[in-house]
Amino acid sequence: MVWAAFGFNGQVSLAFLDGRQNSPKCIETLENHLMPIAENIGGRNWEYQHDNAPTHTSSARKNYLNSKNVTVLKWPPIIPDLNPIENV
Repeated sequence: MVWAAFGFNGQVSLAFLDGRQNSPKCIETLENHLMPIAENIGGRNWEYQHDNAPTHTSSARKNYLNSKNVTVLKWPPIIPDLNPIENV
């Protein structure tokens, strides 16, 4: 599985993940791959968008993002054609 993040300034981060993803692995990915580059890809006022997969909507992941003061963009479920990461 490939995880990716990108920002309006064109900076991209890719991570190649092993095995099935679950909530703890999702949090680990955010901690190791998103948080270190978050300010660089979106400045101080950035929002996180996900595809509403169950691991992305878990209480543990929500609590993690809240603890980091991350704003999550409201997004309708199961509409991949509107998700910009699908074009990366």
